[in-house]
Amino acid sequence: MVMRNLKTKEAAERLGVSQTTVKRWASHYPASFRKDPLGHYVFSQREFGLLQSIQAEIERGRTLEQIVLPAASTPDEPASRPADEAAAERRRELQLRLCEIERSLDQKADEVVSVQVRQHRDELDELRRVVAQLAAAVETLESRATAMVETAKNEEIRLPTAQPLALPERKRKLFRTFF
Repeated sequence: MVMRNLKTKEAAERLGVSQTTVKRWASHYPASFRKDPLGHYVFSQREFGLLQSIQAEIERGRTLEQIVLPAASTPDEPASRPADEAAAERRRELQLRLCEIERSLDQKADEVVSVQVRQHRDELDELRRVVAQLAAAVETLESRATAMVETAKNEEIRLPTAQPLALPERKRKLFRTFF
């Protein structure tokens, strides 16, 4: 049975994904998927098979960057060339190294955040200690003030009150002129 070319919508329905997903997959591998003269993707049986393999790899947990599709072969060139294989191997190696660097960077970022959290926790603990000391000092002062007031009441000691200052008449007039 010969399968006719599929449009993006048909391919998406058969794969059970959105059209956007199919377009994203196809645009990620421009050498493997072709467009018609109007700029729409058209999928042959072979290309649909590639989409299925992409879907299977993604379901296994791989990313598009990790998936390598076989190069499209034409009648003029052989199916596999050593230079292409070497380039693909080099790409895979670089991708693995990049993944390792990203993992290391994530680990360092986590370590930095952990150190910062510990520093903030220490600062908060220090502030709590200072607040507790201040609260104790205020409590002590309040109890002393209460004790002094009680002692003054019991002993009938009069606390000094403020007496108005008696200014000479001349100074009072001068003072009033300012206001």
